[in-house]
Amino acid sequence: MSRRPRCLPTLLLAAALLAGCGRPDDAAAGAGAGGMLRVSVSTDAGEVLNPYASNQGPIQELRSSLVFEGLTALGPDGRTEWRLATGMTPNADRTQWTITLRPGVKFSDGTEFTSADVVSSIKYLRDPVHAAQGLALIQMIDPATVQAVDKLTVRAGLTEPFSPFKDIWTSVLLPMTKTGSAPAKPIGTGPFAVKSFAAGRESTVERFDGYWGRKPKLAAVQLIEYQSQQAQANALLSGRVDIASNTTPTIAKSLVGRSGIQLLDSKGTFSLQIGLDTAVAPFRDVRVRQALRLLVDRQQIVSNVFSGYARIANDYETTTPQCAAPNLPQRAPDIAAAKRLLAEAGQSDLSFAITTDGLLPGMSELAQVFAQNAALAGVKVTVNVVPTPELLAKWGQWPAFVDYNPVPYLPSVLGGLLPDRVGNAAHWNDAAFTGLAGELFRSPEQQQCPLMNRMHEIEYTNGPYIIPAFSDVLLPHRAAVQGLVPDVNGRPLSFLTDVTVG
Repeated sequence: MSRRPRCLPTLLLAAALLAGCGRPDDAAAGAGAGGMLRVSVSTDAGEVLNPYASNQGPIQELRSSLVFEGLTALGPDGRTEWRLATGMTPNADRTQWTITLRPGVKFSDGTEFTSADVVSSIKYLRDPVHAAQGLALIQMIDPATVQAVDKLTVRAGLTEPFSPFKDIWTSVLLPMTKTGSAPAKPIGTGPFAVKSFAAGRESTVERFDGYWGRKPKLAAVQLIEYQSQQAQANALLSGRVDIASNTTPTIAKSLVGRSGIQLLDSKGTFSLQIGLDTAVAPFRDVRVRQALRLLVDRQQIVSNVFSGYARIANDYETTTPQCAAPNLPQRAPDIAAAKRLLAEAGQSDLSFAITTDGLLPGMSELAQVFAQNAALAGVKVTVNVVPTPELLAKWGQWPAFVDYNPVPYLPSVLGGLLPDRVGNAAHWNDAAFTGLAGELFRSPEQQQCPLMNRMHEIEYTNGPYIIPAFSDVLLPHRAAVQGLVPDVNGRPLSFLTDVTVG
């Protein structure tokens, strides 16, 4: 991965600290009412500040969650909450929605947030010229019909009925920005504002004292980028950061108790998954995809990749909190059946590469363990680790790749499982699934669970992803950090309101 070296290479870090190679901002740690929280993250040299940019990485999404807000948001329990909107009312057939906005909200530059900003944000997102990553989530909105009714009311017409309108706006990819500020210098309404930004190195956000909601106790949050997960661990042990946000489960587990380090464990629906491009051979043949799923030793992945901090999954995306899981048999390794399917598909000598940037804990390890599993059936798999900018620049062109999913089911469908969507890197196009999705979006909430379970069954049988486990998100942190809360979607650093650094 193309990461800029920090003070000194990792192996010399401890010696460097003893020699006084400190960061200029170290002296600022602890400044302000709740202090400055220093978080180590994995280097992303291609990151930008524009929250609408295409192919955003997890660091950019984290920073956006602190600086920007959507009309609604996901709470740490995974349920939808109001944020910049306080109500959404549909017409009779759900083809038009009226949005009521929260009064008294200001942008971080002190100007007032109004309906004009919502209209301009939606139209920016909806314009294909901008290739915004969030576009796939709101393609049902007719931009010509989006209008400000008054200062705090917006009306939006849709090209088709759509029931889960409120849930879509929880995505970090759909933030509201000040009219005309994006993409050059986007301005948000969130609890923090950007103070400094150096792509691939670090960024600092400081508390926005004019924030409309409960103001964070922290004075600032500094995201410091490191070349490797072990380097992040070393930074935590040496006291250069307060939280190591991207260490592997094995490293995180080994840190607990050393120098008083504690562990926040967010259990939920976060997943790492192997995507297969269904538009190209050999993965366009469903028998190949089914065979590869039968090669996976999910218990080994839970144990070896996630050190036990995970639960076995079954090759379909997460369910929603209000719906029971579908009644599908748990898939288990079956080498003989896999070899039979591969022979029927004419792929007995199958070999391919899985590409990843290894940016998040477990990504490279997942590909490696899968390669070991596949070898038992004579399938040769190599692991291709590339820099993050290269991975994102060619997103949608990798035949097999490691992806991650921190979002609930409905945004997952809209963003990545329907044909011709920006996030559909596997180019999956299943007519039965698409038909059910349309029915789902037209149906009221009380009718949605059976439809979702039928969609899960299609994912399980024909889908483009191997989803072996839902993994915990682990945050090893110094004991001085108080107030962290776990999040079922694996984004605990998006909830910093009560966090302090003693």
